[in-house]
Amino acid sequence: MEPQGMLGGTISLLEKTLDLRSMRHNLIISNVANMDTPNYKAFDIIIKEELEKAMGAEKAIKLENTRSGHLPGRETCSGSVKSRAVGSQQITLRNDGNSVDIDREMAKLSENNLMYNALAQVISRKFEGLKNVIQGGK
Repeated sequence: MEPQGMLGGTISLLEKTLDLRSMRHNLIISNVANMDTPNYKAFDIIIKEELEKAMGAEKAIKLENTRSGHLPGRETCSGSVKSRAVGSQQITLRNDGNSVDIDREMAKLSENNLMYNALAQVISRKFEGLKNVIQGGK
């Protein structure tokens, strides 16, 4: 049995999301490094959109509610995730044409760091659970 089948693609999705978070970190750092470069336009990776694209109808697993009291199910993804840097839509308020707002970039960096750490903890716990099962709950 291949690992993806055993875990339902969760590890693969977490891995891809961690990769996207890492790429976003590098992009935000690049924006900060170019904050004094004339006519530089800030870029970002829209992670949610990229993950939603990967969750196409043919690749999604539908969950069914068997009882009225159950919470609605969510779809899982086993598709490929590709990154795409997009230009920032924020308005340039500087005379040199640079669109980097240091406060906004630092807030995005902080949020991205929190999400990366949370995802790393989730994947770590998945592997701890597998290790526990392999060892027979000892």
